[in-house]
Amino acid sequence: MHDLIQRYIAETVRHLKSTERDEVEKELEANILDMVGERATDEEIENTLLSMGSPLELASKYRQKERYLVGPANFDMYLMVLKLVALIVSSVTILFTILSFFLNPAGLSIFEMLAKTIGEAFGAATAVFLWVTVTFAILDYNQVKTKHDEWNLAMLRSLEAAPTKIIKKGEVIADLVGLSIFIIILGFLYSRSDLLAIYQKDATPIPMFMASELRPYLIGWVIVTLLSFIMAVVKLVTMRWSKPLFAISAALDVVGVCYFIVVITRWNMYNKEFLDFFNPTIVKWQTIIKISSAALVVLTLIGIAHDAYTTFWKKGSLNITTD
Repeated sequence: MHDLIQRYIAETVRHLKSTERDEVEKELEANILDMVGERATDEEIENTLLSMGSPLELASKYRQKERYLVGPANFDMYLMVLKLVALIVSSVTILFTILSFFLNPAGLSIFEMLAKTIGEAFGAATAVFLWVTVTFAILDYNQVKTKHDEWNLAMLRSLEAAPTKIIKKGEVIADLVGLSIFIIILGFLYSRSDLLAIYQKDATPIPMFMASELRPYLIGWVIVTLLSFIMAVVKLVTMRWSKPLFAISAALDVVGVCYFIVVITRWNMYNKEFLDFFNPTIVKWQTIIKISSAALVVLTLIGIAHDAYTTFWKKGSLNITTD
C-alpha cells in the first residue's frame, strides 16, 4: 500500500478514541484501496485523498458518539485549547505556590502545604474550564466557527512521514503526575528538612539530610524537574515522536539522572546521627548509593532506547508495500 495512504489513515485515526481506531483503520484502508485501485499513480492517490477531506474532518464522521458540550464544529479546537491552557495555568500556579513556600515560610505543616498546593491548582483548572467553555459557548451561540486551514495538496504531503510513532497519552499523564508530586516533595524538603527522618515516640526526629548542605541543590533540582515537566507537556500536545523531540527528551533524561547522582553522592549532606541509627559503615552506605545510582542509569538508558526505537525504527501496524 502506498505510504501516503498509510499516513493519511494514521492521521485520521489519531483523532479518534483508542477503542475506535482499529475498526476505522481497517474500514478506511479497504475504502481507499477500492477507490484508487491497484495501479493508481501518485497523482491519482493524492487527488483521491484530497477529495476525502482533511483527516480531522473525516475523523469527526467516524466518531461513534457526537459530542455536544460545545458544538461539533468547534469541539476539537475547544478541547485542544482547554487541555493546553489548563496544563499551562495549573503548572504556573503550582510553581508559584511552591516558590511561596521557599520565599515566605509561614510555618505550615506538610499536610497544610500539600492541601494548599492541590487547592490552588484545582482552583486554577476550574477557572480555566469555566472561561474557556464560556468563550466557546458564546462563539457557538453566535454561530462563529473556529477556522481550520483549507485542506490542500501541501498539507497532504506534509503529513508526518512516520505516523506510527505515537506517544502514549497514559505514560505522559503518569509522568506529569509523578513530576508534580516530586516538585511538591522538593518544596517540602526545602521548607522542612526533617520531612525524611526517623520519627520516634517522645523523641526529636532525626533528619536524613543536613539542611544547610541540601538546600542549595534543591533549587537546581526543581529547575531540572520543571524542564522535564515542560517536556512532558510538549509531548502531550504533539502526541508523536520526532527526531528533535527525542533528542531534547533524551538530553533532559541524561541531565536529570546525572544531577541526581551528583546530589545523592554528596556524602557531607547526610546526617551522621541518621546513619548511626542504622549502624552501617560509611563505606557500606556509599556502596548502597552507588549500586542504586547504577540501577537508575540502566533504567534511564532502557527508557531512552525504547524511545529511540519508537522514533527511528518502529514500524506501523499496516503492511506497507510502496508502489
